[in-house]
Amino acid sequence: MKKLLSANLKENNNIEVSISKDLTQRIVTFFFIYMNGKLIEKVIPLSRNESNNHNIYTLVSSKTTYTPGIEYVLYTDMNMQIPLDISYLATLPAFDEKYRCDDILGANYLKKMTTFRVFSPFASEMKVKIKKNVNDQFEYYSMTRLDNGIYEVTIKKDLEEYIYLYEAKIFSKIYEVADPYSYSLSSNSNYSYVVDINKIKKIDSNTDNLPILDSKLDYIIYECSVRDMTSRLNLKNKSTYKALSESTNIETSNHIKTGIDYISSLGVSHVQLMPVLDFYTVNEDRPFENYNWGYDPNFFLVNEGSYSLDPNDPYLRLIELKNLVSSFHKKGIRVILDVVYNHVFSVNDNSLNILVPKYYFRLNNDGSLSNGSGCGNDIESKHYMARKLIIDSILHFTDIFDIDGFRFDLMGILDTETLSLAYNRAKELKDDIFFLGEGWDLWTNLKANEKCSINNANRIPFASFFNDRFRDVVKGQTNESQLAVRGYLSGDTNYLDGFKHVMLGSSKPIAFAPLFESSAQSVNYLECHDNHVLYDKLKACLPFESDEITFKRIKMCILATLLASGIPFFHAGEEIAQSKQGEGNSYDKGDLINGFDYKLLEKRSDLYYFFIQAIHLKKFMSSLAKEKNVKFDENIQFENLPFGCILIKYIYSNYTISVIFNPTFEKFTYDLQKYNKVIFSELGDINKLDTYCQVAIINSVSFAVYLQEESQDA
Repeated sequence: MKKLLSANLKENNNIEVSISKDLTQRIVTFFFIYMNGKLIEKVIPLSRNESNNHNIYTLVSSKTTYTPGIEYVLYTDMNMQIPLDISYLATLPAFDEKYRCDDILGANYLKKMTTFRVFSPFASEMKVKIKKNVNDQFEYYSMTRLDNGIYEVTIKKDLEEYIYLYEAKIFSKIYEVADPYSYSLSSNSNYSYVVDINKIKKIDSNTDNLPILDSKLDYIIYECSVRDMTSRLNLKNKSTYKALSESTNIETSNHIKTGIDYISSLGVSHVQLMPVLDFYTVNEDRPFENYNWGYDPNFFLVNEGSYSLDPNDPYLRLIELKNLVSSFHKKGIRVILDVVYNHVFSVNDNSLNILVPKYYFRLNNDGSLSNGSGCGNDIESKHYMARKLIIDSILHFTDIFDIDGFRFDLMGILDTETLSLAYNRAKELKDDIFFLGEGWDLWTNLKANEKCSINNANRIPFASFFNDRFRDVVKGQTNESQLAVRGYLSGDTNYLDGFKHVMLGSSKPIAFAPLFESSAQSVNYLECHDNHVLYDKLKACLPFESDEITFKRIKMCILATLLASGIPFFHAGEEIAQSKQGEGNSYDKGDLINGFDYKLLEKRSDLYYFFIQAIHLKKFMSSLAKEKNVKFDENIQFENLPFGCILIKYIYSNYTISVIFNPTFEKFTYDLQKYNKVIFSELGDINKLDTYCQVAIINSVSFAVYLQEESQDA
């Protein structure tokens, strides 16, 4: 709703004043401009227009410069007072050059003193207000403004666990905000807490238990939500960091473990946690009254409180997250955080936009918010202090919580320089730090060659990208309107050459132009938290097929994902063909749709064991390649088989592993030329059966893996 009174600085010292006719019908003939309470200029309007029950006046100020940090107020000829908003200046390159710093921001705690720093160049006054307990009265401390737009104050006493807020006067209005550099928050982000962050850093993160991984091609990623992995278990503390960080002591009737022990049993190298940085839409005091994945960020240096046993304890949520990371590390699993640096839930309520309006969020040429994220706003990652915030967040979680990687939601919103700087800084802390993200070319107001999109993969070679081409070729299109479209393994053999392309990590020119120079940039996936899960997709495009056939296709899909060049990625529940009841976007659909279904795991344990054995096969092939001094994705050959089927050969010196995929309902034989040992099929690992064949019988909707040693006789 338009304000009754407003005044905004525009280009070339133009000032636009809007006065509601509900306030006065009288035409204003002149304005006085005051600076910090002192009259500096009288201005007669250059023009007047009418719009939406407002009179709009255009003034041209003869004052040559307007300076952030100074309070400007207009008075009408009737003595109506109108604060002047000069936030337009934040859109100018000169602003970004002058107002910046590399200092540590937030509450920097020492036992005998705490220094508070906050970036707010437009503020004419800034105070920090502190109190020991919620029911105490606040103590106020005035902060000193520095030339670079930083306000700071040092309070010389022990403030550990104190509550604090900033009180800023910006364009004559008082705002009370939590610190955008909060290391800890109360529930629902109402207050910031002063904490000694080094106490969290000192918690053992068990990195000594992590196995050495020679390359990204050794990675196997498993995506899950902290809440989802225990939400459907009979646990007192279900859906929390603590529940996932400890053994649940709950097993299925066929003795399959749950929670973190279940994830550990799979053999994956990395767990990717869906957002655990502070998000907006779940009431942290009553978390089971609603549900959200967390792609609605609020603060970037503190973790979410709805997963904590007590979101109002200054330290507990931090300790719980560190313990969760340590628990995964103890089991030999690295931890990736899914981070959402592309937008915030609510611009108007966010501390960043309140403290520095028009700075942290990207604008279109007409001054409107850029909306490539589809969430109403895009972070302006090119601005120095916005870039600093993103980098500081990444370094904070790498250094303090020992996080091993970051998955960037809507990575195409960010610019390549920001991501490169972040990666290089993080790599100084952890040499094998891993960056991956969604590389869509989004309609954000950023030059095409600056976006962290898949089109610019060569500009950020350290980053890996979710390969949508792999998903669409292998299983078929995923959009709601294209669910009936099949892919290669769902029976459309017209994708035969496309299947070859994606099995080479989309790095070779077969059927399509390459997406990547190296397959290590390809994250191969068929299911993630977004869109329809694999089971639901197959039921949509092959509704006539029984579950028995669907499960065969899912096994084929899992094997293809693991054996394709690149980095295999799985979403929790994919391995047991879990359904979301046809929900394509379940971000707020609750625990019954999203929670991991251990009863289904019990019923489909054969799929679970197949998944484990398929991972063992992948690791066996990787180790065999290394033993022969070749890379997993080298020396791969294809042979077209009848009916659009395919044979893939992985040649490692005197070993050849042949994989035949038959996604059709046809049956045929194939001459392998020499005797091969059948080591894997839809039954899983059948190596112990000592089955050899020279002529393979290829059944309908089936696959098989054969091992040949050159020393064997035909």
